[in-house]
Amino acid sequence: MFRDSASSALNSLPEFQIRVSNRARRVRLTVTPRDGLVVVVPHRWRGDPATLVAEKADWARAALATVAERHALLAAGPDALLPHIIELGALGEIWPVEYRTTSSASVRAYAEGTMLVVSGAVDDADACLAALTRWLDRTARERLLPLLAQAAADVGLAYQSARVRSQRTRWGSCSSRATISLNRNLVFLPLPLVRSLMLHELAHTLVMNHSQRFWVALEALDPDTQSHRIQMRAAHDFVPPWADA
Repeated sequence: MFRDSASSALNSLPEFQIRVSNRARRVRLTVTPRDGLVVVVPHRWRGDPATLVAEKADWARAALATVAERHALLAAGPDALLPHIIELGALGEIWPVEYRTTSSASVRAYAEGTMLVVSGAVDDADACLAALTRWLDRTARERLLPLLAQAAADVGLAYQSARVRSQRTRWGSCSSRATISLNRNLVFLPLPLVRSLMLHELAHTLVMNHSQRFWVALEALDPDTQSHRIQMRAAHDFVPPWADA
């Protein structure tokens, strides 16, 4: 009877995927609109992910419910995702988007005054999304890196190098060589949260772990860090679905 009940419980688990990470030191569960429930495991981990999901099943179902609408939109396909206005909270900018058909077989996105123009074969929604993503990559690199440099100068800290990437679950990271990586989608967040995230990564140039010493160092740089940490839990709500596609 116990075995049957256990088997039934495992069969009723929410769907999940497994991602092996060379950087992970412990197993963790994440939920995103694009990927759903993901079990991130260290490279040499040999446990049973289903057992872990079973232990966190209530949390997983609740987390999946919060992203269900966004997940459905992503699943609906590129036509449902194309934006008509883009808000870049970190930069204080709002970009109306115009889709302009031309004779070009390709699609590109570019600023024209205060408007973002997507031109070319705009009947191809996939190509439009790709063009918007390229524009987002360029804009994030051009605008986030100077913000990081300014934050570092403000608090008197230095880093070796910095880059902007499309990261699945991390807003930022700092390597042992003081290379800071920033998530391109930070451009959608309010500026105070972006600066707080940058100060978090800069604090890692002083303390690489998340020990008490690190949090003391971070609070010296960002006195509102506790409030910012709470707000960052819902930060993904600022990111439009098309940027996750």
